[in-house]
Amino acid sequence: MGMNITFVKAALSDKDTIFSWLAEPHMMEFWDNSQEHKDDILNFMHDRPRDYFDGIFDYWIGLMDGVPYAIIMTHVENETISPDHFKPYLARGGKTFSMDFGIGNKDFVGKGLAALTLEEFIKYFAKHIESEAKVFLIDPDMNNPRAIHVYQKAGFEIVNEFIMEKGYFAGQKGILLARTVDCNV
Repeated sequence: MGMNITFVKAALSDKDTIFSWLAEPHMMEFWDNSQEHKDDILNFMHDRPRDYFDGIFDYWIGLMDGVPYAIIMTHVENETISPDHFKPYLARGGKTFSMDFGIGNKDFVGKGLAALTLEEFIKYFAKHIESEAKVFLIDPDMNNPRAIHVYQKAGFEIVNEFIMEKGYFAGQKGILLARTVDCNV
């Protein structure tokens, strides 16, 4: 396995791959597997209006030497739409993006790639997608210590605890982590 990590926006050709990942037990535990979420992914791929959380998410595929292995959701945060527990951590003088991340391809799970993938994605995103990106937020379930450890390894710092207010995981306790984009990206 090489180490050439690249990223592309999720496309219709990725549909079967993404949906098979969402059906994997390691993904189902902490990822929204609802039909509403799957429909949002499809609508994103078709460039159609989306209803899931007001259509705010963009979907990305991480590839290792051309082999798809990870999924990343991003969305821009701001004072108007962000949940209250995000607001103290929004970037001043730049943009803040929240993200969700998972290694869907089970052949790549447990290989030590998660932190590296997150670091590479943040560099890629800030350099090629949004130069105004200053802060990234990620909010895993408190019962996912492995993810929390990986995010800290990728440079995120725990900044808050909260209860999910809505969506698939409403009522569950989460941990909010933040990472500032390195100015040398």
